[in-house]
Amino acid sequence: MEQLAVADVVRDARSHLAAVGIDGPDAELLAAWAARSSLGEIRVDMAMGRGFEADALARFRAAVARRASREPLQHITGVAPFRHVELRVGPGVFTPRPETELLVDVALTHLRHRRPDPGLVLDVGTGSGAVAIALAREGKARVVAVEESPAAFVWARRNLAELAPGAVLLHADARDAAALAAVGVVPGSLAALVSNPPYVPHASVPADHEVRGFDPASALYAGADGLDFIRDLVSLAADLVEPAGLVALEHAEHQGAAIRRMLGDAGFREPRTLEDLAGRDRVTAAIR
Repeated sequence: MEQLAVADVVRDARSHLAAVGIDGPDAELLAAWAARSSLGEIRVDMAMGRGFEADALARFRAAVARRASREPLQHITGVAPFRHVELRVGPGVFTPRPETELLVDVALTHLRHRRPDPGLVLDVGTGSGAVAIALAREGKARVVAVEESPAAFVWARRNLAELAPGAVLLHADARDAAALAAVGVVPGSLAALVSNPPYVPHASVPADHEVRGFDPASALYAGADGLDFIRDLVSLAADLVEPAGLVALEHAEHQGAAIRRMLGDAGFREPRTLEDLAGRDRVTAAIR
């Protein structure tokens, strides 16, 4: 039986996905996944007029159907890129987004000023382990990553074991002082506390189906104004971060001013809010 051309199949899939509001390279990425090749290789196949193997074509069509139902691309492929690594992701864990790289950049800038010892960093609500892994690999920091959700903890454990085996992963509520102390996190011990916490108000259901339908609610919602967990983090940081240490928190674009006030009231200096690449307020940081 004659093979269908990769270029034709991908073009049809791209049109199908666009019709349900999904633009971008998803069709090419799914084709590469189905063919067990790279994006670059699949684009060469398209340019050269090569055909799709039958088993790869079947995987591709099933994957496109799942994506058209608005299942996240990362759940279908099982991986999500973040900075210089690919993380294993799936049901039960928040899919890392590119905007969280700003949180990592803020922390790395602070840690690099502490050379030769970057110090101890606590990543609260590590989820997939994205931030913790980046800080351990790029910042050479000693990292403790905390995750309370049993489902997310499974993904964090796998990713940290593969990508940052020297980091410590704790399955606990970060507000449990005894659990933190057991792994060396005690008052005044942290060079930095970082978090991409839940910050969506309970009444503000995200518009994106991929978010509201697949990201775990525990990673999204935090009280009437979305700041309940951040209030706890500010209190936690005030206790655990060393003098001249950093606290850096990701948040929604309208929450920066409130978080700066919280940090100032808790005794932190120089609170500042930074914008992501889309020009939206994304991370607020301050010095102890």
